[in-house]
Amino acid sequence: MKKTVSSITAVILAGAMSASLAACANSAAESTTKAASVSESTASENAGSETKTAESSVSSGNTSSSLEKVGDFPSETITIQVPFSAGGATDIGARHLATALTKVTGQNVVIENPTGSGGWVSWSDLLGNADKYSDGYTLGLVNHNFVFGEYDEGNQREYGLDDLQLIANQCIDANALVIRKNEDRFSDASSFVEYAKSNPVLISAQATGITDGDASTAEWFNKNFDAKITVVPVDGSADGKSMFLAGDTDVYFCNVSDILSGDSDEMTPIAVFTEKRVEQLPDVPTIKEATGKEYLGFSDRGYFYPKTVDPKKAEYMAKAIQLASEDPEYIKNMSELGITLDTSTGDDFRKTLESQLDIRLDVWNLQKK
Repeated sequence: MKKTVSSITAVILAGAMSASLAACANSAAESTTKAASVSESTASENAGSETKTAESSVSSGNTSSSLEKVGDFPSETITIQVPFSAGGATDIGARHLATALTKVTGQNVVIENPTGSGGWVSWSDLLGNADKYSDGYTLGLVNHNFVFGEYDEGNQREYGLDDLQLIANQCIDANALVIRKNEDRFSDASSFVEYAKSNPVLISAQATGITDGDASTAEWFNKNFDAKITVVPVDGSADGKSMFLAGDTDVYFCNVSDILSGDSDEMTPIAVFTEKRVEQLPDVPTIKEATGKEYLGFSDRGYFYPKTVDPKKAEYMAKAIQLASEDPEYIKNMSELGITLDTSTGDDFRKTLESQLDIRLDVWNLQKK
């Protein structure tokens, strides 16, 4: 099954989501628009298998008894390293998953936030100290930014996807452009572009180059519209949101979930970086509708082990994540954030992580390695 960014089609069965979320708790979100797409020929396959919809999940009663342990694993607390600051969309989603995983595994699942260097403090720790984490009780959270470490000209990273034991994807979260409610310099994406052509604009991102999605989006504006956007690095989207709401940055490049997770009364989304509009934000145009030029951006989040961990434990955790993703409360919480659940594994997970490679290389004028 081949996933492609060029066919971002927003396929998540609106009827199924609507019916089942009502059964879960009358959730306001009827369906979740998929930011990172699958091709038309595989959409129905994903909807029925890897991409978990609420309809297939509400009726399930998965508990720890549904999983067969690997020896005595797990028999103690499981830790998920989230390499970004607490309170951001990535962290919130991981915490929702941790709650569901606790039910599935029968063990406490906790979150740690070793932040810094756009995620590389955590990733370097897990991979550079692989023997320390060989027992399988610490999972790393990886997103597509990891793929670009080898292209970071200022600080080239020594690790790549071949160094990871990929477990399972968790979700996909569309990118958006947001202004403050009281903004009077621009009111939509078109007027923002005109402003940014002749005025310096400051944004936040978790890194300043190709390794960060928001920084890459800013560079796309600079390249395509001759904008004057400068990036200041932060440890996570929560820090970026705080700076933005305080007036320390001019606009907020973020995920849809960052908008829906809180403070939405202070923010006005003016564009989404998808092929089609996001269902939770039906009045917000795509960037192509707003400017005439298309840019597809999203965050993909999943989990990995160092290769020192027994592959059978990785298989166990993959099944656990898939079962946890069928928990009605988890589905409700994630859909309210505008996030698509996608628990693909193996090559499909890897392809999703790699799917923005060509787009970003083009933005930064770099050659594929």
